[in-house]
Amino acid sequence: MIRCVYMVKKGGDPLYGRSFEEGAWIDLASLPSYVRNSVVMMQSSSSTSSERVYTLELEDCVWSYSFFPSFALVSMASREQSLTQLKNLMQSLGRAIAHEYEDLIESWSGSMSDIADINALIDNYLSVSLDLPSTKILKLIERLVNKALKKPEIAFAGVFDAEGNLLKGNVPEVYLFRIQVEISQGVITPVMDIAPSAVNSGDHVLQMLKVHSLTVVVASQSTESNLHAVSSVSEIANSLHEKMT
Repeated sequence: MIRCVYMVKKGGDPLYGRSFEEGAWIDLASLPSYVRNSVVMMQSSSSTSSERVYTLELEDCVWSYSFFPSFALVSMASREQSLTQLKNLMQSLGRAIAHEYEDLIESWSGSMSDIADINALIDNYLSVSLDLPSTKILKLIERLVNKALKKPEIAFAGVFDAEGNLLKGNVPEVYLFRIQVEISQGVITPVMDIAPSAVNSGDHVLQMLKVHSLTVVVASQSTESNLHAVSSVSEIANSLHEKMT
């Protein structure tokens, strides 16, 4: 669970802070000095990548850092939070903030009126459940996957959780590691992807479509058009999106 989120300028000055613990509030002046110093040091380092989320484990919490041209997104989470999920979520949220507010942040004075909708944007991302789907959703996933597999043009299909574990489906073991890598390097969104990503692996082209914290994967038979997989992966994802929204 993420306990709090900060936006910090390159010089280490906090611009925004928010707590997600009941009854708690954020005093920007109380941002620990080691967090400020970490942001300054890592932002100035040529080895720091905007494609990575960096973590620092301290006592009962984990601090995570995601860097963008004009700011760093910093969060504190519980130690029991999955690092893979935390990193994906931080990268996804940081990209969304950068897309919406990058032009304002460089000169931002900290006035909330300039970014009035940022709380709603953050809530959309942090409200995405990274836990295992409910029994009801798992049964729906099983029905949808079995329906897709009845089509002779489909070789295999499956739905994976935020950790890259296969929840339901018949995806061959030889493809599981590649899929897990794709999921671990991907993003988490509060909505469904617009279009699937095509990943070449072995004899098949994997059609992958994210819906909230889940990833749907479908492949056509090697002798069939990939459009069959595109159609099936979209059908599964759309049905899940309707039930999970």
